[in-house]
Amino acid sequence: MLKRNKTENSIFKNKLLIFLFMFTVIFVFIDSRIRPQIITLARYKVQSVVTQAANQAIIEQMEQSPLSYGDLITVQRNENGEITLLSYNALEVNRLKSQITSTVISKVQMMDKADIYIPIGSISNLDMLNNKGPLLHFVITPAAFVETDIESEFETTGINQVNHRIFIVLKISASALIPNYSTDVEFKTRVCVAQTVIVGKVPENIFDNLHYLGD
Repeated sequence: MLKRNKTENSIFKNKLLIFLFMFTVIFVFIDSRIRPQIITLARYKVQSVVTQAANQAIIEQMEQSPLSYGDLITVQRNENGEITLLSYNALEVNRLKSQITSTVISKVQMMDKADIYIPIGSISNLDMLNNKGPLLHFVITPAAFVETDIESEFETTGINQVNHRIFIVLKISASALIPNYSTDVEFKTRVCVAQTVIVGKVPENIFDNLHYLGD
């Protein structure tokens, strides 16, 4: 009787080990199939929602504290009234950058969690089952680190006419946090915050001081 119980226990343990082994193999197989899709969708989703939040934050900030071209750019002229130098108003520019960075981060922190769905047939690696079957649901928690810069863009629009546009550029490092998964993505987005048409003779080196302004 004792020998029989030992045999039954041994069989049960062997079956349990086989079951655990098969479960692990299946789990690893499914994970290897679904992980790349989760990562790809998560990157796309987090970039989309963070970009939308960032652009909205810039628009809201500009509506709350409107700035004109003259607020951001200092124009120097000679005795003949010709423009000799354009330079950033460092105080206003850095204040704007700081406010926008703070607003964007607050927007991202207040964002709701995002959802992604993957058809279960997509993990089969069979074309006939791709994008078919019940949907697997995953919840993404967005997070982001933001750096704000300012850029100038110049375009000749006619004889002695140059269109000068000022952009706020956000360099964003975003993370998509998912249970058992996480991924990072870096990207840029920019919004024009001021522009003007400069009329008259414009020296070629007049814009040398406007390519970048550090903090």
